[in-house]
Amino acid sequence: MSASHDLSSGQVNLSRRQVLLSGAVIIAGGLIASTLPRCAFADSSLQFMPFMQVSRLLVNHRLDDVVGQRMLALLEAEQPDLSNLLNQLLTIAKAHQAKVVEDFFPAIPAGPAQDLARRIIFGWYTGSLAPTRDAKSFAFEQALTWRVTQDQITIPSYGISGPNRWQRANAPVLPLPQF
Repeated sequence: MSASHDLSSGQVNLSRRQVLLSGAVIIAGGLIASTLPRCAFADSSLQFMPFMQVSRLLVNHRLDDVVGQRMLALLEAEQPDLSNLLNQLLTIAKAHQAKVVEDFFPAIPAGPAQDLARRIIFGWYTGSLAPTRDAKSFAFEQALTWRVTQDQITIPSYGISGPNRWQRANAPVLPLPQF
């Protein structure tokens, strides 16, 4: 079962079993290599799981983990006490057995925790953490403002097909109703 190597002639003789085994090793290596970045990405921050739990309570939509990771990186850079605030929000939500934001948001005391909750909601919908010109954007097409209106109205500057997709014609906006 050993491979015979004749380096002078450039020939290598392998058995079928060796070819199948090396093919299986290559496929398994490819599968493992493709999952490693996702595993490493999700575990890059100890605050990722609490952040996504709070986010899913505050925003009742299907949230993208990659966008959440980008938002969390910006929040970590801006707020040194982020871990404490996330734990405070989770504690309040658990105390009120919250399933949606309306179950616990009124119980959040005014101050840093409530400000963080509002920033998280604002961030998921707009793709940035502040309404300023110099705010860093972490999402554009994944921002919920676009997704919420995607099937209901045509935003004239975007077009019905999505941001940065100008090939489809917009639905006519005129005639405008007179009030």
